[in-house]
Amino acid sequence: MRGRLLCLSCTVRVAYDIATKSTDDEELQKRIVTETIRWLAENPDILEENPTFFHTYVSRLARRLTGNSDPFKPLKKASNEIALRVVPVLERQYREKDADEGFRLAALGTICGNSIDFEVEGYKVSVENLECSLLNCLKGTFAADDTAKLMAALSKARKVLYLLDNAGEIAFDKFFIKVITEKYPVKVVAAVKEAPILNDATMEDALQVNLGEAAEVITTGSDHIGLRLEEASEEFLAHLREADLIIAKGQGNYESMSGTERRIRKPVAYILRAKCGVVADALGVPQHGNVVKLVT
Repeated sequence: MRGRLLCLSCTVRVAYDIATKSTDDEELQKRIVTETIRWLAENPDILEENPTFFHTYVSRLARRLTGNSDPFKPLKKASNEIALRVVPVLERQYREKDADEGFRLAALGTICGNSIDFEVEGYKVSVENLECSLLNCLKGTFAADDTAKLMAALSKARKVLYLLDNAGEIAFDKFFIKVITEKYPVKVVAAVKEAPILNDATMEDALQVNLGEAAEVITTGSDHIGLRLEEASEEFLAHLREADLIIAKGQGNYESMSGTERRIRKPVAYILRAKCGVVADALGVPQHGNVVKLVT
């Protein structure tokens, strides 16, 4: 997915937000924002890149200038704690459904987890109201619903590579993976980021929610938002080659992978909430729509 004009203003806003989370030094904050603006202005072909490239650059810039490697750490920890309180509600509702409807609810739950995102243009999340909003989300519907196709793909798969997105969200992913492995004879390998970037899940977050109880956990080998194959580790690429199906959670994975599925040469199931208008337009769904989209 290529960048759009709105991605430029979004990147500047993200630069300010990351700067203020990373340091109290106003001169450093100013430098992060002005260097971001300069970088965008000096790269006339920047919109040929996908949007995850912009935010990755800004995050790395802020880390280099401030030395703060994880400015979102408190938000990630709180997100995990809140999600772990909501997941038991999802489990109770799941047990009241038949097999197929239970699967759809588990998929919806992991999309609700994807609503925990702090750096999307025009989209705001309140930690104070997060638990209530997650519970309300479980009553929602799908704007794009390929869950039946996903179930069919899982019935033919033996190994699934599950690309995780955000902290907090991974508690819902853990439950969804359990549902998948109970219903289908598949091995699931779940990939987190190698190092902190925004509120993306890392191995530390996986440990906080005990994700290893449900899947083998690896890293992508990189801190790049979404998936950038050029930066991925050989371990990750080996799992990618062996997988029969990719489940790609969140906007970042959709932004970075959409249009490159032929290069991956595997079916990809995108599961996300289309929080950004640009992503919603690309998917052909209303903004904030819940999406399960299988690309073969």
